[in-house]
Amino acid sequence: MAASGTAQGEFAAGGAGRPQAFTLSPLLKASAGAHLAAAGAIAIDPAWWPWLGTAILANHALIGTAGLLPRSRLLGENWTRLPAAHAARAELCLTIDDGPDAQLTPRLLEILARSGARASFFVIGERAARHGPLLREMIRCGHSGEYHTWDHPAAFAASGPARMRGEIA
Repeated sequence: MAASGTAQGEFAAGGAGRPQAFTLSPLLKASAGAHLAAAGAIAIDPAWWPWLGTAILANHALIGTAGLLPRSRLLGENWTRLPAAHAARAELCLTIDDGPDAQLTPRLLEILARSGARASFFVIGERAARHGPLLREMIRCGHSGEYHTWDHPAAFAASGPARMRGEIA
């Protein structure tokens, strides 16, 4: 969750609220080193290309997987609490993904209404089309609706440009 006007990663994990210089995680440093080493090895002997290419593809799969796991710290720290300066101003960015859902969304709207909170709902187009009244109720209650692709395929990040365009369009 990024506080308004700040870039993700600007604050130290744990909410210290102090600006922290961006540093690459050990995994990303190792990945960069592996890419450089592979390029150098291929320059020395192009016959190593199939083995090194496979190793680099495995490296990309590891980094892609690490980026998709919500609690993974392989690519860097995850925030576990709001930075102190933003907590003092009671700022919070609340997002709800993958709805609307006929069972869950009405309950969430009740909870948000009771607490006077507003949220951004990242909706899946196909579900929004099926549950139009729920989407309209979210907007009527003052929440925002953001588009989260048409059917949210699990392998969206690995899709080609044509598939991505289709999901977004």
